[in-house]
Amino acid sequence: MAGHPANMTQNHPAMATAASPAPTVSSQDHPAFANDPRQQTPVGQSPQDPIANGKPTFQQAPQIVQVTSPGPSSGLPPASPPPLPEGWIAHMDPNSGQYYYIHLASQSTQWEFPKGPTPLNLNEAPMSPIGSVYSSHPMASPGLSAFGKPMASPGVPLTPGFESLQSPMVGFSGPPPSSGMDMYKTAPTNGVYFGPYLRYTNMDIERGIWLGSILLVADAAQPPTIHLHQSVDLSPNPRQLKAVNIAVHQRWTFYKYEIDIQMEEMGPAKWTYAITSHLGCTRYEFLVAGRHETNWRFIATSGNDFSINVNANERARLGGVGVMWKDIMQKHNEIGGFHAQLCLGGQIYADRMWKEIPCLKQWLSISGKEARKNAPWTAANQQDVSHGYFHYYTSHFDQPYLRESFAQIPYVCQIDDHDIFDGFGSYPEHMQFSNMFKNIGRIGIEMYLLFQHHTTLDILRNVNNDMDLFTITGTGWHFVKYLGPGVVVVGPDCRSERNPHQVMAGPTYQGLFPKIVILPPSVQHCLWMVSVPLIYPRLETAEHIAQTVATGKRAVTGTYNLLGKVTSSVAGVVGAKEFVGSGFDSVKRAVGKSGLMGGILSPFGEFDLMDELRDQWTHESKDLERTYLIRTLQGIAHQKSLRMTFLSGAVNVCGAGLVHDPSNPSDHKTMYQLISSPSVNTPPPSYVVKMLHSSNKPLYVPANGHKSSSSPTDTKEDMMEIFQTDINGQARENRKLMGRRNYVAIVAYDPEVVAATPYGANTPPGSRPKLSLAADFMVQGEGAYASVVKYGPVIVPSLEHGR
Repeated sequence: MAGHPANMTQNHPAMATAASPAPTVSSQDHPAFANDPRQQTPVGQSPQDPIANGKPTFQQAPQIVQVTSPGPSSGLPPASPPPLPEGWIAHMDPNSGQYYYIHLASQSTQWEFPKGPTPLNLNEAPMSPIGSVYSSHPMASPGLSAFGKPMASPGVPLTPGFESLQSPMVGFSGPPPSSGMDMYKTAPTNGVYFGPYLRYTNMDIERGIWLGSILLVADAAQPPTIHLHQSVDLSPNPRQLKAVNIAVHQRWTFYKYEIDIQMEEMGPAKWTYAITSHLGCTRYEFLVAGRHETNWRFIATSGNDFSINVNANERARLGGVGVMWKDIMQKHNEIGGFHAQLCLGGQIYADRMWKEIPCLKQWLSISGKEARKNAPWTAANQQDVSHGYFHYYTSHFDQPYLRESFAQIPYVCQIDDHDIFDGFGSYPEHMQFSNMFKNIGRIGIEMYLLFQHHTTLDILRNVNNDMDLFTITGTGWHFVKYLGPGVVVVGPDCRSERNPHQVMAGPTYQGLFPKIVILPPSVQHCLWMVSVPLIYPRLETAEHIAQTVATGKRAVTGTYNLLGKVTSSVAGVVGAKEFVGSGFDSVKRAVGKSGLMGGILSPFGEFDLMDELRDQWTHESKDLERTYLIRTLQGIAHQKSLRMTFLSGAVNVCGAGLVHDPSNPSDHKTMYQLISSPSVNTPPPSYVVKMLHSSNKPLYVPANGHKSSSSPTDTKEDMMEIFQTDINGQARENRKLMGRRNYVAIVAYDPEVVAATPYGANTPPGSRPKLSLAADFMVQGEGAYASVVKYGPVIVPSLEHGR
């Protein structure tokens, strides 16, 4: 960390020369760790030592059951098994004639009659799209009755590809499933291809060209044909787009169709693309802004999937995946179209792989840190994990309303941990640098690049410009994109270089900042797509959290450490440990954690809550780096008259904050933080939102190179009180954060035009209009059928010259 610029107090390197050439990266290593040092197990601590740092570690792990047949039967078929505990089904082994038992959530099998609901102490229901363990039929969809008929409420739509699981007689031929591949049957809704996925690449400002691409994933012998034309142009010879084969997964081919459109001089235009396959023709329409148009409309979302700890009943209560996406499409049609959607991470929650893929569960059962770190990566691992990611993307992106949105609103995507798995990059070195983690990360990034950016590492390494993705150190892929001539969105990859001590490497900052410095003078707003918020309430101390959890639910006596374990010799506190532990699960949800780190990937008790909080910008391990980023952007804002704004998600609440100089509220030190999360995942309980409001201690951003403290400086940090009332109109006590599903709708506009003041009347010739941003928080009401409630707008003004 000595070389990281966050630890230095000298002037920012953005004003100096560019970074040195990127080091060579081996294609065999995970790109996120090509340049990172490998740290060894601390001296004096055995990898298998059950006591580490004074904390007991648990050697109990998920068991891989070795199934041996009980031998030939007596010739008579066994009687039907008695009623099974929830979450189990029975199957007859054709060889022995005996029943064996399958646990749906974990896919483990055994000959012994199950004595409890779960052999792995998994207290959640199985992942979507497998049915709820609470339904009367163990394999029934949560949206179907026990007889397979639709329920009165819509429930949760089945993920395509799991139709075979509707019958308990299909999908299992004998104990146990041999690979993760056996779990996933891949089939698109239309029967031909997955997609289309419409992506916004960039705008060529000088030539006025809109750049994008369409991705189809098909198993047909020939790629589907796509024709493109202006919606008002009904000429018989529309332009045909070229299909390029960029990747193959099993029998599925990824076809990319590049789009370049000359933008209109006078205003926006609707464009239509038609996909033709052997099943017929399907048309989609999208909006392209005019070449000089500044008032782009766009949305921001994150948390676009359910985490592993959300059971099927909770998913159904919220209305499933599509509620907020249905509203997005309604607004899209009402207002004439969004020009883009900014996806702030968490498009899928791949955390579930650790429960579903047998080879990963087997790795978790290995004893000893070094043994797990050095366990070999096999071809079977590669096959199972690759197909797991492929299934998660194709099945989730095929959900109603989400599917239509991705086909008609061009997307710009950013990576976050759940796109790989929860907390990736923040684990201890013996796990983060293990063969298993490195290769899962490699595959996760490859699939992220394919589905969210329509590209591959091989393609990117042969690109010689930064119109789309670019790398600085050879690790991580970043972007700078124009949303019209007045707004730029910057996407730094805050995951690939992350480790327990940093978010991004020093050279990455030194390469990113000059790209902002050289932006043309027409740009007034710079939006930073940083998945985890930089400005957010602090979860301060173990005592603070424990006390809030205890008093927020019921009175519990005793002293607790961060894991919720009783540390004092308190007698007679029945259930206190379990209660406080469940409370901390909710705390994790408030910072976007699914519990994967401490719940599944830590069967040995190696993590505590603060390990999970380490993934936050506001954690002390990232403090200097956070200050460095904020202070440097303030300097660039002053030099360029650019208003800096952070767009973030990940924390399962929405809200707005800012850093500002109270004595000069409109100057360059004012930077806004807009938080939109989640669009699909479940929010934290109300008492956790209350906890996030509980600290009234003033926060200040220190000078560069100094640690944060409560000492006043020229930059104060605040959350804005924008949620004065709840969705039912009642006054709210906690007004800074809203714990409901949401998205943010943003429009760039000229305040003088909106105020009906003739533009140019009071403006000197040659000057630019003042461009502001208006952000509305669109929040889901109570229940699956409730209307969406608007909060805002939060106005982000332009920055005047010299301020």
